[in-house]
Amino acid sequence: MKKIYSLLLSATILLLNVHTANAKIWRVNNKSNYNGTSIYGDNLGGTSTYPVFNQINQAVAWAAVANNDTLYVEGSTTVYVSATVTKKLAIIGAGYFLTENPKVTNDALEVKVSQLTLNVQGSSVTGLNIVVNGYASDGKIYVNASGITVKRCRIERGVQFATELTDVYILQNFFSNTYATNAFYTNGYSSFIAPTGIIFNNNICQKTLNWNTWPVKQCKNNVFDGPVNASPNLQLQFTTSEFSNNILKTTNASVDINGGNKEKLTYNIGTLSTQFGTANNNKVIADITTLFVASGTSDGKYQLKTNSKGSKNGSDGADRGAFGGAVAQNRYTLSGLANIPVIYKLTTSGVATQSSGLSVTISARTIK
Repeated sequence: MKKIYSLLLSATILLLNVHTANAKIWRVNNKSNYNGTSIYGDNLGGTSTYPVFNQINQAVAWAAVANNDTLYVEGSTTVYVSATVTKKLAIIGAGYFLTENPKVTNDALEVKVSQLTLNVQGSSVTGLNIVVNGYASDGKIYVNASGITVKRCRIERGVQFATELTDVYILQNFFSNTYATNAFYTNGYSSFIAPTGIIFNNNICQKTLNWNTWPVKQCKNNVFDGPVNASPNLQLQFTTSEFSNNILKTTNASVDINGGNKEKLTYNIGTLSTQFGTANNNKVIADITTLFVASGTSDGKYQLKTNSKGSKNGSDGADRGAFGGAVAQNRYTLSGLANIPVIYKLTTSGVATQSSGLSVTISARTIK
């Protein structure tokens, strides 16, 4: 069994390196025996040159881990502790809802992290499950620098911004309704100045997105399915220069986008004409459930039915909603898998000989 695990691990690293030939990849696994001085995760193949770190913070602190490197955080039954990233890194996890969607994993182990703080411009995070693990500060991604990308993550509480940021990309995430919170948070100070250039695209948001009159530069191809809020409690509130191809699934929700000026609201779907209006290719569908597939996984159920009233009639000729958009790699991806090859099955004959060795078949696919 240990040899098969090693083989699978080697294959995974090989596939990752195909896509990141010019950057170092470092492994993090909280089952590692890494202690930072004399043991380097040798129980999982680590060495003194290339350790297998036990926690994200250990990898960040390692001198050889440099800007533009990638941390591949491996799935586990144990939640990873909170982490603060002080280098420009790409952090990649294994995704979420791994027991629900097909061909997404070989072991169904998610990367659950209690909270993640990103302090360096240009850093990105993909495929993590940000969960509450006992503290009020848990369940959040803290964005403390400009140019940050939060992509394909499941988030239990929300994203918290530092003041005066620019160009923050919130893409293809699943904002869970596990906690009845808002998707965005300020830093809590009265001097807070909201970010400019927030891009909020192709998310499934089971929360409110109330951002006062602060700006969201672009808000496209999202499905909003937050709690029912009768006026004056709002489902959506912010200003934006582009709000298109979104679906507001919550029946009879109240919204306040651009202070009621609907000029920038195009190709959206809601249940009331008071939400987005009917001009500019906006639609009103009272029974919004007719848009979506009859059944599905936690995120798969937000896919549109074939030939629905939201199919192939968005601003770009593609579907409206999180799974829509003309560019396939920009669409919501089931289970939040990163756009790297994913090994989802390994089979072996179970019989090895000296002459032929052990026959092993690896099944993998490349995620868009």
